[in-house]
Amino acid sequence: MRSFPIYASILGALLCLTSVTASAQAWDAAGKATSWAKQDRDDSFTFYDASTRNLYTWVRDGGLLGTLPLGKLDEEPERWVIDPRNTAWIAHGTSLTHIDRTGRVLGSVKLHAEVSDVCWDAVGIILSFRTPEPYVEKRDFRNAEVIWSFGAKPSKKEGPAPQNRRPLALDDSGNILMADGSSLNLSILDANTGRKIGETALKFHGAPTPALEGDTTSRGPLAVWVGKGVIFAAVKASQVPAAQRGTLQGLALARLDLPHASLDFLPTGLDESHILVGVLDSDAVFVNPKGGLMLVGVK
Repeated sequence: MRSFPIYASILGALLCLTSVTASAQAWDAAGKATSWAKQDRDDSFTFYDASTRNLYTWVRDGGLLGTLPLGKLDEEPERWVIDPRNTAWIAHGTSLTHIDRTGRVLGSVKLHAEVSDVCWDAVGIILSFRTPEPYVEKRDFRNAEVIWSFGAKPSKKEGPAPQNRRPLALDDSGNILMADGSSLNLSILDANTGRKIGETALKFHGAPTPALEGDTTSRGPLAVWVGKGVIFAAVKASQVPAAQRGTLQGLALARLDLPHASLDFLPTGLDESHILVGVLDSDAVFVNPKGGLMLVGVK
């Protein structure tokens, strides 16, 4: 398996000599992306650029699709979603702020804890929280009202929340997948009701799935290989049990094949600082912390 830079296609006449073209020439994810992002259904990614305080929505075959300024946001964004109206929902601290495409703040709601991860569908944004026990909410894109919640709502008396990260992904069926702690199996939630409908029961070479080792409170992202029923989880090679680790170093991928209920570990050739953001064709897409995107072939 090898990794190599990904470069955006030349925009040329496709976007003409518009302001969007000028922006695309100034900012290109292939060479400048440094932040977390999550792949959308149209294969676009929205990155945050701290130097400009902008969100940039980018797609490989079309370049820059849009720019949304966050200059009026008091804190740095932690997670974000661009909704069907092209406005942004920004999780920062214990707040969720709604910002229109010009950067105007439309409103803000207080949350019960800091956000760990997000995913979304056509109706709303799904948030998992940094809480001692799993807690997930789905909030309506129209007004941020809670549609449903799952788990134990954290108490304000609990003090500072632990840094438990529970990454989320939406599978091909529209169900929510959630990773938690040392288990490589995923909880499955109904995105319409928030009801837990099951857990994966994966096998590693016919044996029960091994638990990750070391500190697993800060789990890496999940990415869906659309149409394959395969989920990739970014894990540190040092977290893979010694018996299964082999020659793995740096950052590894746990390959969760849901239709076959099987697990495997794949090398990436990347160090632990790289961020998994999605899967395009047969390549996992990572953000290089020094700027730009890297592709790693998957199978």
